Amino acid sequence: MKKQKILISLIIFAFVLLIATISNAAVDVSRNIYSNNGSMKFSFTGLTLDTSHEYEFGLTKTAAATVEKWFLITEYTENTATVDVLTTTNELREVINAVDTGYITIKDKNENSTVLEPTAVDLKTPFLRLTNYTVIQNGKEFGRNSEDTIQIALRCASNSSPYYQYEKITDEAVINKYKELKSNNGDYLQLQNLLKQTVPTSNWQSWDYWNGYNSFTGMNGYGYTQSPISVPDTGLYYMWLYFSGNNLKNVYGYILVDNLQPDIALDSISLPKTKDVELGKTLTLVPTFSPTTTTNKIVTWTSSDETVATVDNAGKITPKKIGSTIITVTSQDGNKKATCTVTVVQASSNSQGGSGSQGGTSGSSGTTGKSDPTTATYKTLPNTGLSIALIGSILLVIVGGVALLAKYHKYRDVK
Repeated sequence: MKKQKILISLIIFAFVLLIATISNAAVDVSRNIYSNNGSMKFSFTGLTLDTSHEYEFGLTKTAAATVEKWFLITEYTENTATVDVLTTTNELREVINAVDTGYITIKDKNENSTVLEPTAVDLKTPFLRLTNYTVIQNGKEFGRNSEDTIQIALRCASNSSPYYQYEKITDEAVINKYKELKSNNGDYLQLQNLLKQTVPTSNWQSWDYWNGYNSFTGMNGYGYTQSPISVPDTGLYYMWLYFSGNNLKNVYGYILVDNLQPDIALDSISLPKTKDVELGKTLTLVPTFSPTTTTNKIVTWTSSDETVATVDNAGKITPKKIGSTIITVTSQDGNKKATCTVTVVQASSNSQGGSGSQGGTSGSSGTTGKSDPTTATYKTLPNTGLSIALIGSILLVIVGGVALLAKYHKYRDVK
């Protein structure tokens, strides 16, 4: 009988843990960074709330830590809650300054019961949001007044040391998007999902000037890396920033430095008037740009008859059948064009197949991007102390317990 009670207890315990996990699995979390002082809001959906009750949240460094102070949630509906994590609040700032991943717990204030178990949230500030600048023109000079400096809300001279270095941006997608935003007075924060997320590991240099002493809050540092700003060459650069903290997590970010030269306009594009290509082979057309130093060499390609031959964004022509088609190359702005009449001919008798090409490849249009850390929505499984592996173990305990219980009853019947 004692063994039977133990087995039943194990099964009940496993079911309770499993149900608790499943009940929280549908909760989603999204984050909004709304200030360059590190403050952020987390929106939880999939909750079950009573709008006549009040709710509170706590932020801890680990899932196992006890919430020391609760904060009122002012924005919530029957199934959503928005948690405002303010860096101007000491208890919240201490967690943000200590870890990149924190844990939010939500409770019903009226019933003093947990509504959401500790749930992992991203506390890292996006690199382009670390300072009061997103872009600086090369040659910019700074002063020593706090208003005329680079400001870092979550660090100060009394708790950290600042470092920097330059890295040239070679990704054409980033450069072209930057130019587009610049010409349209756009928001450079739109670049964040295109920019690098891998931090340099060496070659850091100390800032020329670093000030702001506040031992109480540890906030509002200011200074400059160098004055005037001077990147090694023309182009667009990352000015990487790094702050090593005293008993604080390291903080990283960057400011873009613009040392781009004026664009050189495209006067014309040209192609050979005619070209032949044999069936079973390929041909690559290479446009000639005038001037050759033109800044934007991105083009698009089209074929007037794709049943005869197709062309890809690199100018590579693939014949389909005997005949002729007109291949057109067009500048990105659509203002310049050139054509080539391509004739597909029968493969010669000594042809052994394979492919042939003329020249190299040309530019292609379009850009690719990544997800925004600033506004990305991601699913989280509220941290109840259970992982997927542990859930499997729980199920194994249930199955084993049922089997042992059945075996116990079988032996008892035999007796």
